[in-house]
Amino acid sequence: MSKPAKSSTGLESFSDADMSEVSKDFFFEGMVLPVPVYLKMGPGSYLTIGKKGDRAAFANLHAYNNPSVGVFVQLVDQPMLVAYITQLTGKIINQDAVPENTKIKFLNSLTTDALDSLARSNFTSIEKVKKVSQMVQQLGQKLSVFDDLLSILSNLNQTDSKHSMTTCLVSLLIAEEMNMTQSAIQEKLILGALLHDVGMKYVPKDILEKPRHLWSPEELQIYEQHPLKGADMLREIKDIPQDVLLIIAEHHENAQATGFPKRLRDVKVSPLARIVGVANNFANLLFGSLAQSKSYTPDEAILYIEEVQGQPFNRQVFLALKNIINKKHLADRA
Repeated sequence: MSKPAKSSTGLESFSDADMSEVSKDFFFEGMVLPVPVYLKMGPGSYLTIGKKGDRAAFANLHAYNNPSVGVFVQLVDQPMLVAYITQLTGKIINQDAVPENTKIKFLNSLTTDALDSLARSNFTSIEKVKKVSQMVQQLGQKLSVFDDLLSILSNLNQTDSKHSMTTCLVSLLIAEEMNMTQSAIQEKLILGALLHDVGMKYVPKDILEKPRHLWSPEELQIYEQHPLKGADMLREIKDIPQDVLLIIAEHHENAQATGFPKRLRDVKVSPLARIVGVANNFANLLFGSLAQSKSYTPDEAILYIEEVQGQPFNRQVFLALKNIINKKHLADRA
């Protein structure tokens, strides 16, 4: 990364490639800034409006309120900012009478973190990922169970909440590739994907911290019950659709009936659970998981699913995932 060059005007010079634009929605007046914050005044030219440790005081800045002026942080600092906002707003969400804009900040921080990870993986175009990220933010706020959803997500650790959001974005991209773009379907996928692993809270920590190949049959059985435990937990939430409960209960089933917990065959698995199941597995391969610490490129992940896992998933859903990656390759060559 290039070091900033000081100027007599108070501006600093950075390579634009070393900077990352962030949403203005991230910032609260008076919050302690975890990283330096800048306004982009022109190509390579950035004005510092807050240093690390300062309290944010942006509301009265004319340039900050200009919609054509973007807010930026250094690329290396963005993960720290997103993690800070996620933790900060997550704590507030668990209090009574939470302002609506605070809930939106929390949702935005989750989508931004997952979006950046998918963009860096080169899975598909950044434009497509941004599109479904915006969809999550917009549709998520309209859900009748929005408050329940955020309350649950805010109690997950950052790794789990990021995985849930990444699975959500991949699920929506697969559904779009399959021409399943009705808002009712998208809303159910958002809910089901974001909540698919809530049953993991019932798996003891000592099991999760042990390498999977060392699990006893009893420990494996406890783990394999987490989809049903999650669905049972969410039945208590009013207005949650049955299709969402099926996504959660069946996201580890597969077309060969070798999944869990019920070993269902493809024809008996919910169509939306098939999508989330593939997206969940793919996200785990891209970014590591309980069972797989290694991270794969999109092409390596596809090869692993086909050659190591034996492609156990629904054929149409898996083909849609491959098509997304192939279209990215074609676009890169154009």
